Amino acid sequence: MKKAFLFLAAALLCLSAFGEECWSDRFHFDGSEITEESFLLMPTDPLNYSTALAEGEPRSLTVTVKDKDVPNISASLFERHSERAKDGKVFWNYTDKAYSGFPAEDTYLLTETVESDVETKTFTRSVTILPEPLAVAIIAILGFFCLRGRSRGLFIVLAVSALGVFGGRIEPLVSDVRCQQNTPFDRSVTIKYKLFSDYPDPRFEVKFYGTYNGGSEFDLSEYGTLSRDGAEGFTYGSGEHRTLWTPSRFFDYTVTDDMKIKVEAVENNQPTNTYMVIDLSGGTNAAKFAVSYRAYEPPGGWTEEYKTTKLVLRLVQPGTFIMGSPVNEVGRHDYVWMVETQHQVTLTKPFYVGVFEVTQKQYELIMGSNPSWYVGEARPVEQVSYEMIRGSEKGAEWPSNGEVDDNTFFGILRSKTGKAFDLPTEAQWEYACRAGTTTALNSGKNLSDENECQEANEVGRYFGNEGWELGHAIVGSYLPNAWGLYDMHGNVYEWCLDWFKRDLGADSVTDPVGASTDSYRAMRGGAWGSGVAMMLRSAARDKQKPADHYWYNGLRVVLVL
Repeated sequence: MKKAFLFLAAALLCLSAFGEECWSDRFHFDGSEITEESFLLMPTDPLNYSTALAEGEPRSLTVTVKDKDVPNISASLFERHSERAKDGKVFWNYTDKAYSGFPAEDTYLLTETVESDVETKTFTRSVTILPEPLAVAIIAILGFFCLRGRSRGLFIVLAVSALGVFGGRIEPLVSDVRCQQNTPFDRSVTIKYKLFSDYPDPRFEVKFYGTYNGGSEFDLSEYGTLSRDGAEGFTYGSGEHRTLWTPSRFFDYTVTDDMKIKVEAVENNQPTNTYMVIDLSGGTNAAKFAVSYRAYEPPGGWTEEYKTTKLVLRLVQPGTFIMGSPVNEVGRHDYVWMVETQHQVTLTKPFYVGVFEVTQKQYELIMGSNPSWYVGEARPVEQVSYEMIRGSEKGAEWPSNGEVDDNTFFGILRSKTGKAFDLPTEAQWEYACRAGTTTALNSGKNLSDENECQEANEVGRYFGNEGWELGHAIVGSYLPNAWGLYDMHGNVYEWCLDWFKRDLGADSVTDPVGASTDSYRAMRGGAWGSGVAMMLRSAARDKQKPADHYWYNGLRVVLVL
């Protein structure tokens, strides 16, 4: 019996230490509709408090702790505020724990009163005092000498598990879920929880579930709105996180003291160098452009700065794919000057590729001028020729060498970063565009019509969705592919490194570089002025002379590792 109990206790503690979900304590929830302005005093950790007073300058903070069952057990703390922060919040700092000396494993009422020169606000919540790690260690040592034989070994497992849970040596993935309705002025509930990972820049997929009055679990996102951290189903970084849940009208008349919320998390990490970011904000006056890396795109997506003053590229791993299109693909036509024969291509080197086409602001920060016809900082740069990008001397010698002229776009970008940025080859472009798909479009769909169709409308700007009237679109306006790359279909044609080759052949090839010489360079992706949807296909090919600089010619940056 003793062994069975120890096994069960050890298993429960281990699950507590390594579990991927965690419930909050029960809390009071009042779903009644409230119209008064919200005010809430939020603890950031056991020692620091912050608040944003509705009116007046803060003067003092009083914290009172009372035992729920024994009213005469109480303590109070008074401390003046520190300086008001820039965001309007005031931080309160003190060194003594108001609940020190209280019995552990008991729940107390913590009342916080904030006074300003014109108002006083009070906020009450429940706190539970946990046993000290030292106490757990002492119990483990005493228990060890009270047992014999195999039971002693089992107790070691139990003690180690307990120390992991209470001593912080073994961190659970999800822990310390605390919930508080922002009453009496708000129906929303603040969910605070801690996430832990040994990974340096962790990414967590998170879900939130609730229950009340002993009922079944429900997904919070289906019965209300999630906002702030984790609201989109993922969050970043170890430490404390906060999510706000605003319940739907389904809860308008629900009042309960038995509300609980569960946070469920799974780690889904990527290499820390998934994205490369080049800071162009110094413009032509900058001696160097700083290069940094990040594991994930920012919460909420790429902001305007990543389309203007910063240049972001995504790491693409090497692999094998089928280049070209099947003969029955809607929109494919074999021309005298071009065919799309399917063949196997293997790329052996990883490379970074621009998440967006190079925009006008980015081009101007590098070159000092903007040649575009349709002006807009976050629109793709156009009217750029192959020679403007790489040069007409050294830059014209590809594939015999990869050098570029010094005064060109890539010449300056290379000199200010120390990295050999360039255009993609045709094979690299199509590999990045497809992102694992084999369909005509990288959305996983084929065309329903070769001239104009909804499938093409979803992925890029072209003649069929107002391209002729409006010109190109702000980069990132349409659906990205599976690797998070935007506008691989439409917007502007993108130059490739290769001399154009009419037929790339049916043989399997490795790291192809196109024709050895020709009069035209390859272009990919279609453009806002493309009259038909078939020119947006992943396999569609086109060509232009290196000196051509039309208002639909643009580029995307690549760096081969």
